[in-house]
Amino acid sequence: MKCLLGSLRAALSAALIAGAVTATAGAPGGNVAALVGGDLQSGDQATVGLDASIAGAFAYTKQFSGPATATAYFDQHVFCAETPRNANGLSLLPRYQLPASVGNDVWQFPDVYVQSLVYSGSGSGAAGAPALRIGEAASAGFKRFRCLSALPGSSLEPWHVSHGLFDEGFGDYVGAANSALGTSPPRDPPSGPHQNIKVVAQSFGGFAGKSVSVVRLEMQFDGSVPANTEWTLVDAYNSSALSSTSDAEWCLLRADWVDGTPPPANLCNDVAILMPGFFPESGPFVRRSIPFTTLAPGPYYVLVSRSVRGTAAGGTPIQGFAALRTAGGMPGVADELQDWFADDSVWYNY
Repeated sequence: MKCLLGSLRAALSAALIAGAVTATAGAPGGNVAALVGGDLQSGDQATVGLDASIAGAFAYTKQFSGPATATAYFDQHVFCAETPRNANGLSLLPRYQLPASVGNDVWQFPDVYVQSLVYSGSGSGAAGAPALRIGEAASAGFKRFRCLSALPGSSLEPWHVSHGLFDEGFGDYVGAANSALGTSPPRDPPSGPHQNIKVVAQSFGGFAGKSVSVVRLEMQFDGSVPANTEWTLVDAYNSSALSSTSDAEWCLLRADWVDGTPPPANLCNDVAILMPGFFPESGPFVRRSIPFTTLAPGPYYVLVSRSVRGTAAGGTPIQGFAALRTAGGMPGVADELQDWFADDSVWYNY
């Protein structure tokens, strides 16, 4: 594996000079840890690994012209959001392959543009097992994107979400009732300054060939130090259930939207439901940044639709939604306290 990684580093160096190159890494049984996004100071990095069951779990492709692309099959779900979103030559495509015993479902996640990609040994003197570090900033001031990792579980189990290296696991999951619309935040918040974002979604039938959801984002401000914060909603999907074409459509709904209201037949094309000043959007993945302020605290609602392709393996989700902090927040407060209960930052539709 180390020899393979050395070859990959050489190929990447060659790509930066000139020419087209394709390089792969990872093999069945291999063990390559990965840190994605965030920065070294706060530790808000997705802490995952390459999928050891997939040969070539990491692939890097650089053509003679145009951006480079890195595709990584991780052993967990990885939701990322960046700000600003500027093409800089390397696009990371996170993927997740369900085990063959469950089904041949491939999850696709929103891409991010990364500033760095390093393979090296881990630990002192880089002498340990190989590790992959993607888009890792030296400090918070240079951070371009952050990620959440998630393990969805089955439709009968709650999922687990992590901020990354320094995640302290605040809060208790209080059971199925906590996932319902309109319920209170989880128990046992930290004693110091903290805030939280909660994401839930309600699915609606009756739209031929479409999977339709209204996603609700609710921010819990700190009682003594309320801070204006921008959260970015992204989605991911199971390509066995939903279409892999770039046909996601979404729109921010008006402020007086009521939980449980069925969307209109023409979805985001009905201007009467739109938040003034915001227009319908479309693309391969949902990306909707929403500023929460003390003057406009929310909650906010986003209508999302995707084309149906088939069905997922039994008990596995078809789509996921996540909210990540992309601007603002409480100055001087640790990153994991800016979203203190990570589990409700992600929602899965089954």
